[in-house]
Amino acid sequence: MNSKKQLSSNIWKALSNQIRRDLLVFIGEKRVVSFTDIQSRFGTKVGTLYHHLDTLGELITQNATKKYLLSEKGRRAYALIEDELDVSAPEIQAYGKLSFLHTLFLRSVFQFIYADSVRSLGFTLLLFVGLTVSTFFMSTSLVFLFPSLISPAYFAPIFFVVSTLVTYILCELFSSFLFKRKKEKLALFQSVVIVQIPLVLFSVLESLVVDLDYPVSPLDLEIWLFVILIFTQVITLGLLIEAIIVIKELRIEKAGIVALVTSYTLNGLAFLIMNGLVW
Repeated sequence: MNSKKQLSSNIWKALSNQIRRDLLVFIGEKRVVSFTDIQSRFGTKVGTLYHHLDTLGELITQNATKKYLLSEKGRRAYALIEDELDVSAPEIQAYGKLSFLHTLFLRSVFQFIYADSVRSLGFTLLLFVGLTVSTFFMSTSLVFLFPSLISPAYFAPIFFVVSTLVTYILCELFSSFLFKRKKEKLALFQSVVIVQIPLVLFSVLESLVVDLDYPVSPLDLEIWLFVILIFTQVITLGLLIEAIIVIKELRIEKAGIVALVTSYTLNGLAFLIMNGLVW
């Protein structure tokens, strides 16, 4: 594994002790911990704990309040120990020659949310409210991954809110069940709101097509809308995978499994609703 080669002999020495490995995992799981938290968790003498913390060296760092968190090297070491994280993220590109996809799929936005989900909550809630209100004026909303015309119009915001919440719940459920990733629930919800944007934009396009007359046949319009919908869903799936990689710290293949299982479930629910079986 390339990540192992990047770790110095000092780091391997630091990880040779079980207590230090447990300590690193504890900090990695909690993200930010105080010395009191560490002492309560391990119940070891103060001098012994300071020795282990000093030995971890460049794997950990301290913030302005003197609390401990993992450095970038610490995150890679944590990834090796857990064998679950995307050890290539965030600096090393997980897509290789297609690294531009990180920009397309808004990795920096998801990293901002992950870094401080409380600080980003205000913006995300405003976005969520704005998207919800917009569905009312367009009379178009999401039936999970399928933007559809909704009548009467006041049902459209309800469909959007339900679709967003169900998408979030499924992502959280599958991440927890399949890969034991139960942390960062608030950050994941905010990311799911961001993921809905392409589908809402498609809703705008669909609403314009219905409201305006175009010099093409209805069949041609339906074909083009279908093609654009497929493209929109692919972009949405890419955003969801990127969000799961960053927020749940899963490798790209495991994030893809979570996203695909979620999308298949959403498509099944949409099929049932659109065919009136649920009602």
